[in-house]
Amino acid sequence: MKHLISLVLIPFILFACDTSRAEDNDEEEAARLSHSETTVTEVGTTPVKKGQFAMELLSNGQLQARQKAVVPFRVQELITAVNVQEGDYVKAGHVLGRVEWFNYQKQLNDAQNQYEKALIDLEDLLLGHGYALGDTASMPDNILKMARIRSGYNSALSNLAQAKRDLAQTVIKAPISGVVSNLQAKTNNPSGNYKMFCEILDIAAMELEFHLLETEIQKVKTGLSVDVIPFGMPDTTFKGRVVSINPAVNDKGMVRITASISNPGGELMDGMNARVLLKHLVPGCLIIPKEAVLYRQNREVVFVLEDGKAIWKYVETNLENSTHVAINEGLEVGDEVIVENNLNLAHESEVVKKN
Repeated sequence: MKHLISLVLIPFILFACDTSRAEDNDEEEAARLSHSETTVTEVGTTPVKKGQFAMELLSNGQLQARQKAVVPFRVQELITAVNVQEGDYVKAGHVLGRVEWFNYQKQLNDAQNQYEKALIDLEDLLLGHGYALGDTASMPDNILKMARIRSGYNSALSNLAQAKRDLAQTVIKAPISGVVSNLQAKTNNPSGNYKMFCEILDIAAMELEFHLLETEIQKVKTGLSVDVIPFGMPDTTFKGRVVSINPAVNDKGMVRITASISNPGGELMDGMNARVLLKHLVPGCLIIPKEAVLYRQNREVVFVLEDGKAIWKYVETNLENSTHVAINEGLEVGDEVIVENNLNLAHESEVVKKN
């Protein structure tokens, strides 16, 4: 009976030993896993600098061509030629189109004949007073004036000038250099059907009108540089400068400002909406990138790299623009502030500076 009990107990003893040994191994593994090596975070830094802080003013406006010329129909006739298309670049004096000229040529011929007849009548009247036509410089003014009116010379001369002008206007020319816009004219249609032939836009330089509050206007002067970002090209910035400030405040407390923007590539278009950014320089500021500033415990915090550790420092910011902030207190010139991989840092975290 004793031997039977021993045989039964042996498997239980062996199983208990195996269980105890497994528990010991689990505890050792748990201890090993619970021990983690200190993590060193690679960070990017930049030094605190002292200098002029670019305080920014933001507004929106609409771009306009520097010059815009409406090309009208000065005489009314059938349109016989349209030589341009919208978007074409033309120089001043370029022939844009033509209207039928026959009637205006006839009017010029008639006016020329009337002028020549009036000239003969004028000469006859002057001879009656004892003067030749070539003596106009020496004859009394009242006699010459009377003769010119009675002979119809003045009217004939005026009609001749008008006829010459009308015939010349049958050829439609560009008044300025620029690109053709809002082309209305179509051949074989009366010119009276259209308000104008087209518009010519000089877009080599653009103007942007925008408004600022009267409380902000003291920071703006003519010549101040501006950045212009069209809504249709949010990743492209164009440089310009303020050229005029309207010396009047409107009923909404706003002041109109005009900036000039160079447009050598012709990317900017008349009527484009754009955002304008003005930078007013404030001297003597401690400047750091916005990425360096974090919010912990409802306060502004910056991590500074000191002896391989990230040191938590409370700061007080003052001015702010789209990329940087100005620091009132908490930092000194030359401090290496952490601007990359700083979101999950703690005070005295071990860090290494990126090359």
